[in-house]
Amino acid sequence: MDDGKRMQRITITLPGEYVAGLEDMAEDMGASVSEAVREAVATYLMENYWKETIGGVARKAIMEGATNEEALAQVLKKFPRAATSVASIQWYRTKLRREHPDVPTDRQARASKG
Repeated sequence: MDDGKRMQRITITLPGEYVAGLEDMAEDMGASVSEAVREAVATYLMENYWKETIGGVARKAIMEGATNEEALAQVLKKFPRAATSVASIQWYRTKLRREHPDVPTDRQARASKG
């Protein structure tokens, strides 16, 4: 894994069955156990921590009845450096409404808040 990124060595203690699984994984990959660990950690991070996207957060908020401003606030809370705007959220809402006509408009979402 020489992609120009700095590597850092860490020491961890794992149960024997984890080590055996990593050794099997390394053998299947034709790689070292270190490479198998990197692959396992990267896969876990991608599937559990880095999976969310700006669009995903926006769509989820809209589907849950958020107004455009509320959806934008949720996006910016999760992605503080995002350049997302209310216009971006409206784009997601319009696209969602084409696929799911029951998704409320921003006006309907605001009205439902009382």
